Amino acid sequence: MSKTTANPRAAAQSEESKVIEYLQKNPELLMAYPRIFSQLSIPHQLEGATSLVERQLKLLREDNKKLKKNLDELINIARENEELNQRFHRLSLELISAEKIPEVLSMVQNQVQTFFYTDFVCFKFLPGISGKDKQLAAHYLNNQSGIVETVAPWLEKREPVCGQQDDKVNRALFGEDIKIESSALVPLYHTSALGLLCLGSVSKERFNKDMGTIFLQQLGELVSTRLKGLLSK
Repeated sequence: MSKTTANPRAAAQSEESKVIEYLQKNPELLMAYPRIFSQLSIPHQLEGATSLVERQLKLLREDNKKLKKNLDELINIARENEELNQRFHRLSLELISAEKIPEVLSMVQNQVQTFFYTDFVCFKFLPGISGKDKQLAAHYLNNQSGIVETVAPWLEKREPVCGQQDDKVNRALFGEDIKIESSALVPLYHTSALGLLCLGSVSKERFNKDMGTIFLQQLGELVSTRLKGLLSK
């Protein structure tokens, strides 16, 4: 008596697996036999049967769309970075020519608000930092509010802090009547801590803790260097 297969379906699946494996290892096989190749079709939910070539072309088009989207995103990022570099260059030139602290503060506030697309920009200096003729009088951190102790670790790390802060911190930095949903706080320092350059937004999504901070850090270094030069005069 001949031996029969206990599970015909399993045997068929095994044969299919062998065929698939062979075709994967020999993708040129179908091209060598165009008659067989032309007879193959793959079911399609909307259009009935689609030839293997058409199906492959469709998959390639989908992959190309994804690649193009990724490329477009990279190009946009590169353009934004180039634009930031150009604005940094202009700001650097203007800072070099600025001879008074109020001029530096006003210039930085106006330009940073524009090229970082933020709603509010302000300076907050440590109470011990003194400027000529009380030029920093309107920009000191309130020593009685506890804000100096709050920002001290940020100044010590010398790294921008981005994200959402509690209302008490926002009021101390930006003012009682301003509603801030997210912020970027940039330490100002040279040989010692000077204070903070504060960027605030009414959008919760504008600044977040996972965002890149390389430009913010460079901005802090640029502004700090110019301020320290003027404060020491």
